[in-house]
Amino acid sequence: MKMMFYLREYRKYIIILPLILCLTVLSSCSDISVQTDYFIVMDTLIESTVISKKAETGKEVNEKIQEICEEIEGRISKTVETSEIYKLNDYIRIIDHTLVWELSQETAEILQTADFIRKETNGAFNPSLGDIIDLWGLSNQDEDFERKLPEKDDFYRALEFMQTSRYEIIQDNGIYYLHSDMLSRTKFDLGAIGKGYALDKISDYLIDAGIPNALVSFTSSILAAGRNRIGNLWSVALKDPFFPDDPEKACGYISASDKFISVSGGYERFATIDGIDYCHIIDPETGYPVDNDLLCAVVVMNAPSALQSKESRDKLKNNGAVSDALSTALYVMGKEKALKFYNSTSLDFEMILFVEADNDKGYDIIPTNVIFTEIEETTENERLMPKLDY
Repeated sequence: MKMMFYLREYRKYIIILPLILCLTVLSSCSDISVQTDYFIVMDTLIESTVISKKAETGKEVNEKIQEICEEIEGRISKTVETSEIYKLNDYIRIIDHTLVWELSQETAEILQTADFIRKETNGAFNPSLGDIIDLWGLSNQDEDFERKLPEKDDFYRALEFMQTSRYEIIQDNGIYYLHSDMLSRTKFDLGAIGKGYALDKISDYLIDAGIPNALVSFTSSILAAGRNRIGNLWSVALKDPFFPDDPEKACGYISASDKFISVSGGYERFATIDGIDYCHIIDPETGYPVDNDLLCAVVVMNAPSALQSKESRDKLKNNGAVSDALSTALYVMGKEKALKFYNSTSLDFEMILFVEADNDKGYDIIPTNVIFTEIEETTENERLMPKLDY
């Protein structure tokens, strides 16, 4: 099996960010307030823009959105020692018997969704990658941490545990339990689904609070709720994968209303070992960083809205988490498998694949039923990129 890696000079990734072209157009309007706030949760800079009639309402909503994100991080982080996932992972290290572990409803819900996507994607997404990721040093933020290739014995043991890991969520008298056999001794890492799950909870809150129009960005996962302040679709720009550090360069943008948008690719996060930069996304089949013909995969799914019936909203439950995990799975699959999956699955989503190509851009763009506009096709005004305070 060949070794997979990204050299730094060829490192390719794409960042997703809001391109809110309309927010400064009608700033003199007094009947609409646009409140934007920034905060860091889950090691991610989050931008939250809320449209409301009163500025105070927008500020309160942004504060609540931050609280929701912090509460979720406190439950599912694998590095916060008080979190449910940290405690579960710590216990998994020492058990030699079948595991039965009590969970909150929220943590049980995200683990159920993660297992569902694992099964749907035939393992291309796997929530049990914690040990493999640790062996590669992909989640270690310590600058003095000395990264090295995983030891063979440790690597193959962790790979076997990860690939055979199975669990079930059981509800008994209103209490949720995780059941797992004694062979499933590998740590959970919900980093590839957690941001989308947080967007699900934010979407629920916005609906309950009567806020139909908002844009919440986790950089790689976005909720575009309703419309912008002048009633147009939100515009979400996709940066050119070959100019990732230049905020002025974008290859195009998605026009969206009531959508979850998630993207996975070779981001800034990587591990440098012996002069080689290894992509931060692991292929569960091999245990090695992904190396295929995709630069990134973008997933677009419907989000619930206050204007929908409860029955319609219930059908879209967990779509934020699904889109987050699914973008990772598609990126792991590569072009051909991703297209085959799209044409055969019962999951209701659209996607954009950025595929390496021998042309002037260096890539081809394959969109499905997405309102995606390449920059070359837009007007001069629409080319303007905002200088966002990232």
